[in-house]
Amino acid sequence: MTSSTLLKVFAALAVLSAAAYFWLWYATGEPPTPWLIRLATASLLVALVSSLVNRETRPRLMLRFLAALFALFTLISFAADVSRPHGDGDAAISLLQHLQTLAPAFLSALERTVTRAAGQFLWDPVLNSILSLPATMIFLLLAIACGYLGRPRRRIRIFANDY
Repeated sequence: MTSSTLLKVFAALAVLSAAAYFWLWYATGEPPTPWLIRLATASLLVALVSSLVNRETRPRLMLRFLAALFALFTLISFAADVSRPHGDGDAAISLLQHLQTLAPAFLSALERTVTRAAGQFLWDPVLNSILSLPATMIFLLLAIACGYLGRPRRRIRIFANDY
């Protein structure tokens, strides 16, 4: 079984289980048990990983677009760091500080969701320390990673009749 086939199978499983979840929710009027949405999430993650691993199924155009978007976010956060008045000991603004000022409800909902789904350990030492890094550095690393994964395939030219 190739990774292209795995990608299609898991993507179809994700779409079908999410559709079944929302259909049951619509038909009964109350949210069903969360195993369908967990199956959809797990299938979607497996489909994404299998699409990124294989060179033939990698969504290059989407990754290039994300690289450009993250590069734009890098420039915006760098401009926000440079243009603000500096006090004594001020450093670059972290992504956590940006989220606290721009979207505090989203940040608290993210914390509740991650803590409920994966436990306190994933939020407090892991994600909190990652989000405490400067926003410019996080977006720059994401832009470099997406740009590297979205690079064009190297063409191999094989000449069978060369002597």
